[in-house]
Amino acid sequence: MRVYAKGSSQNNTNVRRDSDVDVAVEWSEDAYVGTIGATKDLTSAQLGYTPVKSAMTPGGFRSIVEAALMAEFGAGLVDVTGDKAINIDPTTTTLDADVVPCFELHRYDAPGMYHVGHRLFPRSGALWIDNFPQQHYDNGVAKNNRTGGRYKDMVRGIKRLESELLASGAISSALPGYVVECLVFNVPDDRFNHNRLVEDLEAVYLYLWSGLKDAAIYREWAEVHDLHYLFRGGRHSPDAAFQFIDKAWDALLEQ
Repeated sequence: MRVYAKGSSQNNTNVRRDSDVDVAVEWSEDAYVGTIGATKDLTSAQLGYTPVKSAMTPGGFRSIVEAALMAEFGAGLVDVTGDKAINIDPTTTTLDADVVPCFELHRYDAPGMYHVGHRLFPRSGALWIDNFPQQHYDNGVAKNNRTGGRYKDMVRGIKRLESELLASGAISSALPGYVVECLVFNVPDDRFNHNRLVEDLEAVYLYLWSGLKDAAIYREWAEVHDLHYLFRGGRHSPDAAFQFIDKAWDALLEQ
């Protein structure tokens, strides 16, 4: 089993609204297998792994994690009703935390070649969610280095503006912070590093505003780990992203 930090706090893109810490608790004694493209038609022998029956089920592992957290923090501080995460309420000595039970994942892109991530099973029984937090972290660091630190500055700046728009009633709901990170990740590096931060912000907004009006552009955008398309498969909405960017662009012009 592995335990590690993930999310905006680990990626250094958190703002006040992201006050909780995301922690993955991962079953790693064996791994789920994912395939994509041509590998979907290959057998386990062709891909290069031996199938095994896991001793652990998603529901069983979640129950183990829930019991361990209750034993450590007390049942009154552990909220197990969330669909994906188990929430630990903050105390004088601990931060608010979302604990995500998950399983190691090997996604094969070719025989003998796979990316290591994790697979999350929602309590609701909805389709599992595959993610790649280490690749997300590494790619975010690389983008930030290429842009002289402006990539993460822009993510935090957009999140702060989004919080202001929520508080004023200009928008009724927030984009997930993960989607904000992904949007800014897809902005070309040459749109960063103007003399003033606000010029970078304007360049980022303009690129996203234009791109979100053209499906031929936004359908090619990737999540930060660069292993999923951002706006394919229905998990994230380009329309919701455009509505936010449109409102944020108007607010920026008024400042």
